[in-house]
Amino acid sequence: MLDSSRLKSVLLATLVLLAGVLAACEKPVPSQSAITAYFTNPVSPAQNQALQNALVDSLNNASTSVDIAMYNFNLLEVGNALRNARQNGVKVRLVVDSDALDSNLLQQLRREGFEVLGDRRETLMHNKFIVIDRKIVWTGSLKLTYGGLTNDENNLVCIESPELAQRYTEEFNEMFEEDVFGGGEPLGARSALSLNGSDAWLYFSPEDRPSQAIVDRVKQAQTSIDILAYNFTLNDLRDALLEAAHRGLDVRIVFDADQAASTGGEYSTLKNAGLDVRLDGASGLMHHKAIILDGNTVIFGSYNFTRSADLNNDENVLIIDNKELAKQFRQTFERIYSQAQP
Repeated sequence: MLDSSRLKSVLLATLVLLAGVLAACEKPVPSQSAITAYFTNPVSPAQNQALQNALVDSLNNASTSVDIAMYNFNLLEVGNALRNARQNGVKVRLVVDSDALDSNLLQQLRREGFEVLGDRRETLMHNKFIVIDRKIVWTGSLKLTYGGLTNDENNLVCIESPELAQRYTEEFNEMFEEDVFGGGEPLGARSALSLNGSDAWLYFSPEDRPSQAIVDRVKQAQTSIDILAYNFTLNDLRDALLEAAHRGLDVRIVFDADQAASTGGEYSTLKNAGLDVRLDGASGLMHHKAIILDGNTVIFGSYNFTRSADLNNDENVLIIDNKELAKQFRQTFERIYSQAQP
């Protein structure tokens, strides 16, 4: 029989253990974020590999369908994931810019019976999005090429949202099933949606003319505007940035060095106006098309800030009010900005 002091010790230990178990039961289990951002980094192979691994894992977990609208595509690892998905009974469909059909990977996939459709237009099928099981969307600036993954600066964002996936699937079907490129039904009121509590707006060009929505959001900024611009020729966006700087906002822009001098480019105009604009210092492409507003809102997608993207190309762009996403994009901005040339 235990003496009273020993019994008290046992009871106390039992109570402490029970309290720990109850506390563990009450502690909420963290849920996986509905929005996960990945960024390439030409000097970080591990970071690039992590992006590819996440995408391949997502494709390997597909159970019913994979729809891909991709300007260009030659990543063998992604191609193998599509092969695995198809062998497991998943329906795989691809839309690409017709110029991309020359890639060895796409030619091989077509010979294997994959459904691949080119746009057959002079203007670009410049979309970069993937819809998995009509509930997961991957989108951003990354084209699925080795250069895009390893040499260039890019983003790719994974969003779990059946509502968003439905919008992207409708756009995909316009191209793949209806053979409609360079237009289609505007989203209108359907552009607005909620992503796990974050307000968001989706636009496709040319039908939705995203430039107006982008300019409107830039005009509403209160404190800061950070931009990573592969190409930038939109006069209305230029004027909105000049006006924002005049209002005292902190406006910073990094241009891709090779594209900054392109015809109609706004680099010189903004620099001569005194804005903080820089040319990227990377050897590859600074291929982002992203705007971070007030550390709270991110505008991103396949859409370059050009008239061609707005009026002619098939493109997609998302505007999301989400501080965590904005923080991640801003971290990438700061890294690229610190390496850029004033």
